[in-house]
Amino acid sequence: MTVPQSRSYTFDANALLSDNAAAYTASGYGQVNGANGIVDLGGNQSTTPKQQARIDAVAVIQVTAIDIATGDEGYKILVVGSNASDMSTGNICLGSIQLGKAAHTDVPTAPDSTTGTYEVPFSNEQAGVFYEYVALYLVIAGTTPSISLFSFIAVLPEP
Repeated sequence: MTVPQSRSYTFDANALLSDNAAAYTASGYGQVNGANGIVDLGGNQSTTPKQQARIDAVAVIQVTAIDIATGDEGYKILVVGSNASDMSTGNICLGSIQLGKAAHTDVPTAPDSTTGTYEVPFSNEQAGVFYEYVALYLVIAGTTPSISLFSFIAVLPEP
C-alpha cells in the first residue's frame, strides 16, 4: 500500500479566510478584501430545533512570508467558530497552529517556522454545539512580527 506524501485541496472562493493582500503585523482576524474573512457554513441557528450540519474540514494555510529574524516572533493561528455572524460573541477555538521562532513557541524542540502550506483540521461541532461561522484569528507577538498568508476552508471527504 502506498501512503500519499501530500494532499491537494479544491479551492472555493466562498470559503476564503485570508486573501494574502497584506502582511499581518498585529493580532486580529484574517482579512478578505479588507474585511474580516468570515465564512458562513450554512444552516439556520434561529429555528427550533437548530438546523446545522456537522462539517469536518481543514483550514489550508499557505504562508508566503514569515519574519523570525529578531528571534522573538510568534504567531498563533486559530480557527475560530461562532454563531454570531460578526464573531462578536460566543467564539470558540476549533483548531490552531503555532508558528514562529522555535525558542518562542510552546512546542518543545520545535524547528523554526518557514514558508509553506500548513493544515489545521477542525470540526464545527464542539461539545454538542454546532458553529455556523468560521474565521481565522491571529495572535501575533514579538519585536518585528510580520506574516503573510492565503487561507481557505476545504471540507474533508467522508471515509
